[in-house]
Amino acid sequence: MPKRVQKRADNPRASSGFDCAYADGEVACVSEAFVKREKQKARLLRKTPWWKAKCSVGTCYYCNSSVPPSELTMDHIIPVSRGGMSIKSNVAVACKGCNDRKKHTLPFRWTEYMEGLGQPSGV
Repeated sequence: MPKRVQKRADNPRASSGFDCAYADGEVACVSEAFVKREKQKARLLRKTPWWKAKCSVGTCYYCNSSVPPSELTMDHIIPVSRGGMSIKSNVAVACKGCNDRKKHTLPFRWTEYMEGLGQPSGV
């Protein structure tokens, strides 16, 4: 398992320095330094012309609804709290509603979520 992610069966809150996500019956603990570094990378990525071009389209990656570019958010496909990185291949433009509902969900758990939106699960 990568050093940035540690799964813990015991009490993950007992060890300081780790941010733990509890989702889908699983626990993933990521170091606070990793989370801080990836959040900084995401802030820098949001300032790039590449990201601005993606937002200018005005379409949510998940529900395909038209949203004003100013209301779109950056969503990590594999969440940072689960070991995902702030790189172009791991971020998507999402409306606030979809981003809030998705939270820490991993891609292989999206089937129910996407079916609830009326979208095919292989987005």
